[in-house]
Amino acid sequence: MFCQECECEFVGCTGRCPVCGASLTERVATSLPGNADTLLSYEALVHRVRQNGGQLCIDLSTTDVGRKRTRGFPYSGYGFAWAKRMQGGSDGIAVDLQTAEVGTKRKHGFPYSGYRFAWARSMEGQLGGTPLTLIATEVVLEKKRSFPYFGYGFAWTQEMSGECGTQLEATFLTTDVGREKQRRFPYRGYGFAWAKRGVLTLTLREEQ
Repeated sequence: MFCQECECEFVGCTGRCPVCGASLTERVATSLPGNADTLLSYEALVHRVRQNGGQLCIDLSTTDVGRKRTRGFPYSGYGFAWAKRMQGGSDGIAVDLQTAEVGTKRKHGFPYSGYRFAWARSMEGQLGGTPLTLIATEVVLEKKRSFPYFGYGFAWTQEMSGECGTQLEATFLTTDVGREKQRRFPYRGYGFAWAKRGVLTLTLREEQ
């Protein structure tokens, strides 16, 4: 099910969005902003960036969230989520990225708190028809507690970087984070967080 407000897909959820409460729909929106539905040659992409002063920014939104929930003996509950797919576009340049590798980490806190962290370690896809791979360079990990025994772990990829062909460098910066928190009797707390929106920046390399 898809939430038009959060622009995220929630597997196993029906009715209302667990994050914002908006009604969920059965179909994921397939249109991208900025009328970005055409392929673009790499030369034309580089020309666009050069004409824009050597740098071009594209807004991205998460359209699919990966999430899992597990438990540890005897009372720890672990929830983790990540941006599974991000899409966006600007002036005819379409971007479609999917997570290729998920990073995870788990910690315990006295006496029953369990913290599970997950984030997009790498993403792969297309930028205007050119292959693009991004690698996480900064990850945020947060631990939260609530009385008496619930522990919530939140994590997301804050920054990513990569190369787009031979002439462009690509960086991604998260600007908005999605969060969700759940409880299960007696002591299990599940925290979910993911990069909800961000900006992909293309920078023209300095010519030697």
